[in-house]
Amino acid sequence: MTTPPTVPLDLRLLPDPDHVLYQLPPRMSPHREELERLILEWADRYGLVDGPRARKRLADTHLGELIARCYPDLRAERLSPLAGWFTWAFVIDDLYDDWAPTDAVDDTRTTLRMLAALTLRSAEPSPPAGDAPPLADELAEVWRRLAGRQSIQWQLRFITHMGQFLDAFRYEAVNREHRHVPALSGYAQLRRASGGITPSLDLLEYAAGLEVPALLHESEQLRTMVDKASDVVVWVNDVLSLQKELVVGEVTNGVLAVSRELGCGIQDAIDHVYRKVARDIGVFLDAEESLTTLCGSWHGLREADRAAVGSFADGMKAWMRGNLEWGVNSGRYVEIDTLRLTRNPDLLGGRTPA
Repeated sequence: MTTPPTVPLDLRLLPDPDHVLYQLPPRMSPHREELERLILEWADRYGLVDGPRARKRLADTHLGELIARCYPDLRAERLSPLAGWFTWAFVIDDLYDDWAPTDAVDDTRTTLRMLAALTLRSAEPSPPAGDAPPLADELAEVWRRLAGRQSIQWQLRFITHMGQFLDAFRYEAVNREHRHVPALSGYAQLRRASGGITPSLDLLEYAAGLEVPALLHESEQLRTMVDKASDVVVWVNDVLSLQKELVVGEVTNGVLAVSRELGCGIQDAIDHVYRKVARDIGVFLDAEESLTTLCGSWHGLREADRAAVGSFADGMKAWMRGNLEWGVNSGRYVEIDTLRLTRNPDLLGGRTPA
C-alpha cells in the first residue's frame, strides 16, 4: 500500500502563459445553452441524480460548456444524443467512485448490462428490451440515436472503447481500496480508458457528420494523434481534479504517480506533467503534418474523406484546449466536497456498494 502525500492548497494548477496548449485556438459551438438544458432533461427523464442538490451539482458541472468547447462543429440535429452520452458518462463515473471491487461477478455483470445496449445497428434500429436498469436504458436510447448514422466500422470502434472505459473502473477501484498510487509504466494507457476520452474522440465524427475512412484510422499517424490528444486531455484533467480527488479518496492520478516515481513534490510533479503535455502536443502536430502528406498521396480518397480527416484533427485540438478551459470553470473541480451526482446502485441493476 502506498499513501498519497498531503496536497497544499496554494498549488499552481494552470500551465505557464507561454505553454503550447494556449496556442491551440479556443472554439465554441453556438449551442451551449441548449446542451445545458438537454443534459438536465436526460438526467430527469431517467432519474439519474439524487435529488435537488445533486441536480444543481450536475448543472454547475457545465457539461454543456464542455461539449460546446470540444465539439465546436456539432450539428444542431445531433445535440441530444451527445448530451445524453455525456450525462450517462458523468453519472456512471460518479457512481463507481464510491465502490471497491469486492465482487468481480457483479463488476462483470454491470459491464455486460451496459455493453448489451451497444448492439450493432442499421439505419432501422430495433426497439429497446425495456427490462434493463436506468443507466443501461438511457445508454440504449442514446445508442439508437447515434449508431444509425454511423458505419459498422465506427460502431465497432466505439463499442471497443466503451468496453475499455467500463473495465477501467475496476482497476481504479482496486487502487482506491488499497490506497495504491499506480506506477507510471502502465498508468498512461489505463488513464486513456478510465477517462472515457477514446469514445469521446470517436464522437467527434458523429458530431460533425464526417467520418474518417476506416483504413486511415489505422494509420500510424492518426493512431499517434489519437493517443497524444487523449493523453493531453486526461493528464490536464488529473492536474485540475487533483485536490478534489484526494478529498474523495481517489489515488489513480498522474500527478501522484509522477510524484511517487520521481520522488518529487506535488508542484514539481505538476510542472513535469505540463512539460509532458507540451511534448505530446508537439508529437501530435508532427503526426498531423505527416498525415496531411499521406492523404495528399493516397489515391482514391474523396474530398469528403479529406474533409473528415481535417475535421477530426481540428476536433482533437478543440478537445485539448477546450478541456482546459472547461475544467477551470466547472463546479466539478472548483467545489471540493464529497457530493456525488448519485449513490444509487439501482441505476446499474442493484450492485451493492462496498
